[in-house]
Amino acid sequence: MAAAARRIPIAAAAAQPVLPDEILEEIFMRLDSAACSSFFRVVSARMFLRRFRSLHHPPPVLGILNSHGFQIPRRARIDQFFPAEPPHRSASAARALARAADFTFSFLPDARYWTPHDCRDGRVLLSRRISYSIDYDDLVVCDPLHRRYVMTHDSSHTRPPDAGEDEGDESSFRVFCTMRFGDEFMAFFFSSANQKWELVTNHSSSYFGRWRCYAHGCFFWMEDSRRSMLMLDTREMKFSIIDLPPNNNALNDPAIVEAGEGRLGLLTLVDGAIDLSCKIIWRSNGVDTEGWQRYKVIPLTKDSDGKNYEWWSIMDAEGCYVSLVALRSHHNDSEYFVLDLKTMLLERLFVGSYS
Repeated sequence: MAAAARRIPIAAAAAQPVLPDEILEEIFMRLDSAACSSFFRVVSARMFLRRFRSLHHPPPVLGILNSHGFQIPRRARIDQFFPAEPPHRSASAARALARAADFTFSFLPDARYWTPHDCRDGRVLLSRRISYSIDYDDLVVCDPLHRRYVMTHDSSHTRPPDAGEDEGDESSFRVFCTMRFGDEFMAFFFSSANQKWELVTNHSSSYFGRWRCYAHGCFFWMEDSRRSMLMLDTREMKFSIIDLPPNNNALNDPAIVEAGEGRLGLLTLVDGAIDLSCKIIWRSNGVDTEGWQRYKVIPLTKDSDGKNYEWWSIMDAEGCYVSLVALRSHHNDSEYFVLDLKTMLLERLFVGSYS
């Protein structure tokens, strides 16, 4: 006689613990795909979709916006966008973007007086000098593809502003600016939601220079002595100090990147290779007390088609991508590359020529 099937009481099933949305988000963030109508509320939220796309499907690199004042050695151009060129896999899309968007920013009032400073999520932050006597700049955030802009009517500041982003509505944004008064390092932010500037906080410390990076929702400035960095957490609106690895003697400025699993990555360019060190940030209690751990050394190509490269500088880092500049020995040109830290794929974007 067959044994009777065991029945599970309905009450037992109903007694299963219900996980909060924050835990469900972290679980789903680590899955490639999932389907369940019960969790549609969680996975359809804009903030979740933005994080998921950046983690699993980072947008391709289409080119470089000259927002750091680099002298890109090419034929004269009136715009600031330098699209990827063949044989780069994004060359076709880059050409389409260059044709569709207005990187001359002609839709801005007094367009020729604006200088780009930063870009993120399809928006570009530009400034123009209003008064040299009081060091006053005006700021604008624009969308060059749709030719729209928002004036921020910035108060005076003493260094190029930094662009940030809101975690909620994709149409909203924030702009962060910093200034120094004596030993005080101060930060302000403008929110598109209320069209106002607010003081974040201030920090008394040694001098932190103009070098700036962005990762994990934080801005970083390096101390001139290269012993530490100043970190501004844009979620908690607080400053913290992070010690740098000892013997940090790279000739060029390093880059801060998101190394995965909440880790902070420090990239330095030394002897034709990229040195990557990692550190964990504890969100629950500020910055952790663990030191930097050397993660890997990424060798860069030394020659191609009979040409020797001298790796000159890390231009920028965004998400998992790092842009690099290499000079070609015995040639009057340089090449611009992008390194994908997830796949370790190094691709040439374009060649710049002095001729």
